[in-house]
Amino acid sequence: ISEEVWRSRVDVNSRAEDPVAFAIDVTPDRKWAAIAVAGRRTDGGLHVELVKHDPGTGWVAGRMRELVDKWKPCAVVLDAAGPAGSLIAALEAAGVELEIPSAREIAQACGQFFDGVCGETPSMRHVDQPELVTALAGAQTRPLGDAWAWARKNVTVDISPLVAVTLAAWGFEVHGRDSVPLVAWR
Repeated sequence: ISEEVWRSRVDVNSRAEDPVAFAIDVTPDRKWAAIAVAGRRTDGGLHVELVKHDPGTGWVAGRMRELVDKWKPCAVVLDAAGPAGSLIAALEAAGVELEIPSAREIAQACGQFFDGVCGETPSMRHVDQPELVTALAGAQTRPLGDAWAWARKNVTVDISPLVAVTLAAWGFEVHGRDSVPLVAWR
């Protein structure tokens, strides 16, 4: 996804309406973690946003519990086979119910994200956060069956924000698309 295309999807007034889906990702070296949100916009399109991107992982379960209490999301997504998988016990102990996608669903999430940004009828919008621009600039893909997923190994930038928004968008598409909006995110 080129920077030009990504920037063409900026809408600084974009907001996701309730229900929303959240997702969590962690860098392979565990130095950074990210939480992202996705949901429907008032125009029916999809909004993605980085909620928090901070050093370490110790803050994730507590912050996710706060977000779940406030927003009652339709899904909280985490790739159990990725670095964030080690947070499952802490998140479950905090009372966060997780949606764990299969490898096939991870590939679907990446394809849906790409189509939402670059497809024939792109519907995804975002608020132009630097962490996502950086992640996209350094992102690479890896084969996953006949599809692809974001590559975490041998990548020189932190792509946890990108993986998190990708998984949040998938979580919303699977669990929240047909729900009735209640309030706007933020």
